[in-house]
Amino acid sequence: MTRVDPEVNMNRFYCVQLTKSLFGEFGVERRWGRSGARGRLRLDWYASLSEAKEAMSKLIKQKLKKGYTGETELACWSCSG
Repeated sequence: MTRVDPEVNMNRFYCVQLTKSLFGEFGVERRWGRSGARGRLRLDWYASLSEAKEAMSKLIKQKLKKGYTGETELACWSCSG
């Protein structure tokens, strides 16, 4: 997902994906920052897959409200690197 506004020199990215630990916990991995930069990373862990999916969906909705654009299929909400 990206948010671009040349008038205020804004060029941001936001990536979110589901992940699973070696211990069976489900997590939501978020990566964000200025496009072209490494950005920041945050992992939040949940007891079940449904909780993780719900949290991920909530994050996506929040970002869309703030003006981020991009693919809206869950398979597309992941970082490639």
